[in-house]
Amino acid sequence: MANRKDDVNDLKLNVTSKETTSLEIFNHKNEEINDDNDKYAVEEVESDSNTEDLPNIDHSICAPDSANIDHKICSRRILTDQFDASLHPPDGSTNLIDETNGTHTDSVDLYRCIKTRLPEDCHFPDSVFKLIRGQNQQEVINILLKVEEEKEKIWSGIDKKYTNIPITKRISSKMYREFKKAYNWYLSKEYLTRAKSVHDAQTILGNLSSGILILNKNNQKILGVENHYGTWSAPKGHPKIKDDGTLEAPLETILRELFEELLIDFGEDKTQITINKDNIDQHLTLNKDNFLVCCFNSRTDIDDGIRRIGLLVHRVDEKKWKFSLKDNKENKNCAWLKIDDIIHHQPENRHDKYHTLRPFAQYLKNNPML
Repeated sequence: MANRKDDVNDLKLNVTSKETTSLEIFNHKNEEINDDNDKYAVEEVESDSNTEDLPNIDHSICAPDSANIDHKICSRRILTDQFDASLHPPDGSTNLIDETNGTHTDSVDLYRCIKTRLPEDCHFPDSVFKLIRGQNQQEVINILLKVEEEKEKIWSGIDKKYTNIPITKRISSKMYREFKKAYNWYLSKEYLTRAKSVHDAQTILGNLSSGILILNKNNQKILGVENHYGTWSAPKGHPKIKDDGTLEAPLETILRELFEELLIDFGEDKTQITINKDNIDQHLTLNKDNFLVCCFNSRTDIDDGIRRIGLLVHRVDEKKWKFSLKDNKENKNCAWLKIDDIIHHQPENRHDKYHTLRPFAQYLKNNPML
């Protein structure tokens, strides 16, 4: 099961007294999540917050650290659940409006991949600690770890309830609504007027994702997983907080998510081997220099409003390597996708099903890596 992350979309808080805080969380599109951030997809639901009713929130938050990325990321307000063809030209360039001066610029790094080296570790963004006031760093980490554990507990109960029920788009939405109700109640009860700050800190961590982009032998296809809302992405997820209070290293997140989402078999010379975390090093040599990072707008005013996805690219012989879904709780399909189809796909009904895959596909088309 993939990481239990920030499973909320739009968050509205009303402070009813000094002792109680009521949370109302709601989704666009009749409570259906149409991007790749649903818990029963490969990622969590993004969150958007109305903070007017909540005092003592410092909106001048420092941007998260971005080690090994040699470009400064600028925040832009772009609704990523609605397709805008001008943001995805056929040549893969970025055509964005600079809101500070009203002019067009291609210097913004949104939707543009940067090749770097896979970081050896992952640090908490400084802005996380600025949100929860009156607590030292270790106390903040303990709070976030406790919330993460509670979210896992809530989802575990929901999973058990629906064990024998086929997961469809409708059922996935229903499960998500049940999670929201329990999660809102927990935050309100446990953290009272600090609930918004705790939620926002979780959202900042949720804007960090690592995964793997599996490329076929002739560099024409990439492996994708499709969620119950019809959106395709690479197997990926957010870093977990470990028991020692540190975040998972990107490689730890990549491998955990890979085996939580997929079953992998390798066949050669009539020998079939099931790949797992214990033997993967014997059959796959991952090149840490083939790490691509792309930034997307997260549809939130929290922190710098940027969602960062890093994918480690690896090529395999699709005739020897077989991939299938481990279960259908998060996704409904796993398949090889043609890079050209991803790049040139014209979204229907304003739903861009390749939103987080297109920049990576375009990079691989323009810059063969392997």
